[in-house]
Amino acid sequence: MRIHRLMSAGNIRLFLLFSVMIIVLSFLPMLSHATVFWDDEMESGRTGFQDLSLLMSQGSMAFDTSVKFSGSGSIRLDYPANCEPATFGGSGCGGASIRTVPLTDTLYRRVYFRMSGQGPVVTPTGQFQTSINTFTKMLRTTTNGITRQWWMIGCCTSKNFMVTLENVPPGGATNKYSGATLADNRWYCIETYEKLNTPGVANGISQAWVDGTQVMNVTNVMYRLAGNNNLWNGVGIFRQTGRGNIWWDRYATGDTRIGCSGTIPSSDATPPTIPSGVSVR
Repeated sequence: MRIHRLMSAGNIRLFLLFSVMIIVLSFLPMLSHATVFWDDEMESGRTGFQDLSLLMSQGSMAFDTSVKFSGSGSIRLDYPANCEPATFGGSGCGGASIRTVPLTDTLYRRVYFRMSGQGPVVTPTGQFQTSINTFTKMLRTTTNGITRQWWMIGCCTSKNFMVTLENVPPGGATNKYSGATLADNRWYCIETYEKLNTPGVANGISQAWVDGTQVMNVTNVMYRLAGNNNLWNGVGIFRQTGRGNIWWDRYATGDTRIGCSGTIPSSDATPPTIPSGVSVR
């Protein structure tokens, strides 16, 4: 009887240990699902963004090794006079570079952003000029259907970071303003989260953070009507209206929040004086 009792106690300990292992292992599929799809340094010869050769030959974009957040360079978007909106004497420009992501209903993005009127395109004020009546589209998210989402700088020279939920509902668009106004001549870490809704249910999510602080939280988006099962499939950088220069660096996507890395370089924390030349140092 004594041996039987000792074996029973041992069996109990083994059973408890086995139970703990099962509980721990049950979480592994959830943890393994959290994935960073890619983290792009936006450098020549190393970036996965598409159509850059054509866009660079057209003067829309360029690799820049003198202005960068990390690595050896960044991608710069140039906005000359003809990119100014009609109210400023121009007609607006185009130019989009896209990179695919695995089909997903949950998409996080992290990218570093800087704008200035001091660089290859110099503006009279040394500041990036936005429109007085047109949004400046910057970042695009697409599905394999009609739904698209644009992250932009607001109109009216406010430089408010905002989002347009395009074709939400189909055929329409909804603008949502964030609590962040972006300044010139400094780097920002921009994070976005886009969760597609249950088809037919207004529970889609659009969130944004700037330098780690949440500036937008929209939780009732009707991205997809009933029967629409399209998924996010790509992201992009986009040149449209404005005058000056915009830089993008360290662009990453995933189905889990990636977070900001490093700190804003001290050389970019304070706006510099307007140089007499055309090179950003």
